[in-house]
Amino acid sequence: MQRRSVIPAVIDALCLALFVALGRESHDIDSGITWYLTVLWPFLLGWFAAALAVRVYASWPQRWILLAATWSGGIAIALVLRAVVTHRDTPIAFIIVAYAFIGLATF
Repeated sequence: MQRRSVIPAVIDALCLALFVALGRESHDIDSGITWYLTVLWPFLLGWFAAALAVRVYASWPQRWILLAATWSGGIAIALVLRAVVTHRDTPIAFIIVAYAFIGLATF
């Protein structure tokens, strides 16, 4: 991966980490790093699986289209992983907040 590809990937990872951190704060959860990583990993895996599939960090001319595909697909993957692997409920409000915050932060 070239340097110009690494920086956006790191920024996207930071946006996802911020989403989880702010969610933790808004729900007043104090369960330590284990809780944080349990919530974060599906979002990182989903986002970067979609990003690799559409080559969002390699194709600059179509950046916005590929970013939209990464955003919609990556969060969908993350929500499925979160529900299936961690057995956590996924309320519609959480889905809306996840798409809105991550979309605003990454775009």
